[in-house]
Amino acid sequence: MNIDLLSIEAVYLVCLTLGVAYALIATALGWLLGHGDGDVHVDASGHLDPGHLSPVSGTVIATFITGFGAGGTLAHRALGWTLLPGLLAAVASGLVLAAAVFAVMEAVFSRTQAGSEYDTQELAGRTAEVITSIRAGGTGEITYVVKGQRERASARARDGEAIAKGAQVEIESMVGSTAYVRRADGNVKSPSS
Repeated sequence: MNIDLLSIEAVYLVCLTLGVAYALIATALGWLLGHGDGDVHVDASGHLDPGHLSPVSGTVIATFITGFGAGGTLAHRALGWTLLPGLLAAVASGLVLAAAVFAVMEAVFSRTQAGSEYDTQELAGRTAEVITSIRAGGTGEITYVVKGQRERASARARDGEAIAKGAQVEIESMVGSTAYVRRADGNVKSPSS
């Protein structure tokens, strides 16, 4: 099987060009659609389930293609390697770059998501503040601090009594997204933790 080395060089250059073009377009669209904050993701999400990133995502694949093209071009043009060593260098550089990008993305996403996750059972015993009065037999709204973030939830008084805005309450339990509360007695968890 005789493959023209000029055609393999063209494949490397096309891969390199496509990868760079993808990065530029994704960045530009992210900036434009995100109003300058770069918070829009144009690539495939890569999420298998919440909190776990897949190595088969648009960004990782595009990085592999870019690395493949760059490694192959470097091996072929700069080092003058023949077809097989050049292909091996292209694949290796693509895999190394893709693995590095995946590792960085996994580290960033795991840190940013870990801080806001908590089990609603952690809320039992915490102090909260009523921010919308709880009507007798009805609901209102509370705010509380968990894991350093202020959160809100709808709330019902456990005994069905009315609780005024600004009152301190203790969260007894969560059912769905509704907190069942009672007036605070002073022996509750600090709202700052």
